[in-house]
Amino acid sequence: MASRNSEIVFEYLKNSITDGKWKDGEQITPEIQLAGELGVGRNAVREAIEKLVGMKILVKKKGKGTFVNNNPVEQEFNQMFINSILDRGNYLDILVFRKTFEPENVKMFIENAEKKDYDELENCYNQMLEFKDNGEKFSYYDAQFHNILARGTKNSIIIKISEILSNIMISHQKSLNTILGSSSGMKEHKLILESILDRDTEMAYYFMRKHITRTIKDVLQVAK
Repeated sequence: MASRNSEIVFEYLKNSITDGKWKDGEQITPEIQLAGELGVGRNAVREAIEKLVGMKILVKKKGKGTFVNNNPVEQEFNQMFINSILDRGNYLDILVFRKTFEPENVKMFIENAEKKDYDELENCYNQMLEFKDNGEKFSYYDAQFHNILARGTKNSIIIKISEILSNIMISHQKSLNTILGSSSGMKEHKLILESILDRDTEMAYYFMRKHITRTIKDVLQVAK
């Protein structure tokens, strides 16, 4: 429920910014108030805000609150990128892109990530394991696993693209997991994680590409 509610909050915030409810540089409604207005938990609000922060549409200021980014050029790029994906957009197109994108992210993660990134990745895998029979939560942590890899690259463009893709893909992934189960995904993520923890770039690259390739085959199979 939390991840679905976070998508509702995400759309509300995005539309509010687009419609001019909050102008560039203005503070948005506080988390507690948003949760009450939208009838959702504070965690759902926080997840939605974090997505928009990752996309550079919102910015957090310590001790002050969350504000609309006052860089309209960057916001315009974000919206243009989202629209380009949605226009060409189906799940399979994005997966084909990820077949190249994700393995390269793994390599850059091993090169640039800090200890806290490795710890966060391992904790995320453990959450996937805990919720392997809960399609909604498993899909959420699956997406977060890939976002953590992107953040560990320390490349702002990769992080931005990963956040946008995961937001588009998560509902599709949940449907696929419901049909096919999570066992294949769990095995593949375990192999990816173990290779990363061993700093084995070649095997981590191989297992990530194999994971995306298998997902593409599953999508094609379900579509028949």
